[in-house]
Amino acid sequence: MKKWVLSLEDGSLSSDDDLSRLSPKASDVLACLINSAGTVLSRNEILSKVWRGLHVSPDLVRENIFEIRKALGDDASEPKYIETVGRRGFRLIGPVSVQTQIRASENAVDEQVTKSSDWLGQMSPVKFCTSKDGVSIAHTFSGEGYPLVIAGSWMSHLDMDWENPVYGGYLRHLSRQFQVIRYDQRGNGLSQWADVDITFERMVDDIEVIIEAYGHKEVSILGMSQGASVAIAYANRQPDRVSHLVLKGGYARGRIHRDNDADREESEALVSLIRHSWGNENPAIRQTLTTLFMPDASKEQMQWFNNFQKLCGPSENIAQFRATFDDMNVTQLLPKITAPTLVLHSDRDSVAPLSEGKLLASQIQNSSFVQLNSPNHMLFETERDFTKMIKNIDKFIKA
Repeated sequence: MKKWVLSLEDGSLSSDDDLSRLSPKASDVLACLINSAGTVLSRNEILSKVWRGLHVSPDLVRENIFEIRKALGDDASEPKYIETVGRRGFRLIGPVSVQTQIRASENAVDEQVTKSSDWLGQMSPVKFCTSKDGVSIAHTFSGEGYPLVIAGSWMSHLDMDWENPVYGGYLRHLSRQFQVIRYDQRGNGLSQWADVDITFERMVDDIEVIIEAYGHKEVSILGMSQGASVAIAYANRQPDRVSHLVLKGGYARGRIHRDNDADREESEALVSLIRHSWGNENPAIRQTLTTLFMPDASKEQMQWFNNFQKLCGPSENIAQFRATFDDMNVTQLLPKITAPTLVLHSDRDSVAPLSEGKLLASQIQNSSFVQLNSPNHMLFETERDFTKMIKNIDKFIKA
């Protein structure tokens, strides 16, 4: 049996001739098993230790166990390291030793689990404000520095976004440089789901009330995907409040305004499928969107995002979001934008074609364009151009 070493500093799992790196939560799950080696831990016990009271799917435990087993080369049917105990949970088998610098006391592994979740701990308590039409909007912030507001999108969850295999990387890096203010869009995440008017103008109202709630004279805004159009509309409505505009994977024209019959037909099909199939246990429709957003994702990352989407909102809300975004068109506002603007776009983006990013940059005065080498709508932290993207955002806002 191989001897493996887990580093809780960077999630690396190494033996004499193998090295892999676990995701943050998989590292935490393995740390829990190490701390209770030989003892069966139920899914709920692992959830309470690793996710610390957050409402998440129990399936996340199974998915992280799968990731750990894959890294160890373990076989669930003939386990050498992690045993599944029927209807009870999971148990780490085999000898375990913990280096003193990792565990200085009986509870040090638990302390390391807490440490690896520090970013979530640094998030301010979730608060709520009321939009112009009485809808409750959940918001929070993390980090210190110049305020950077992330425009709301259709699939977010303030408590779970840190664990998002893509979005979490943005939050961690940007929170080191800025006060990152974010919120869940109406009908989505922790914001009000029922009795909400999901229209583009109401979404602009929502970002306006969030910015007012924090009281900053000026803010920078990061608009990603459809959030770019919301950011553009707000910058046109309140030009004196926006110091910098960053648009990543954004577009000014929804699918039905791009003079392409295939886009229009795809939009109608997606809206119909979402409305009727979103909440199904079979993730087929959610998998379609996952593949569009992150074609380069691993199987485990896709599974996480499939489960995550279902938790973000009810099918009718998600369908209405999709219909609204496909029908929006802010091209007439682009020449009116006065804030310095940075446009970043993946060269092989399947959600918003590169041509849409170039349209933004060509029509907004005083804008800069950075092309990123990626097939993904949002870049993974492990991609080479992720650092390039973060450095450009940092340099642009701090200039």
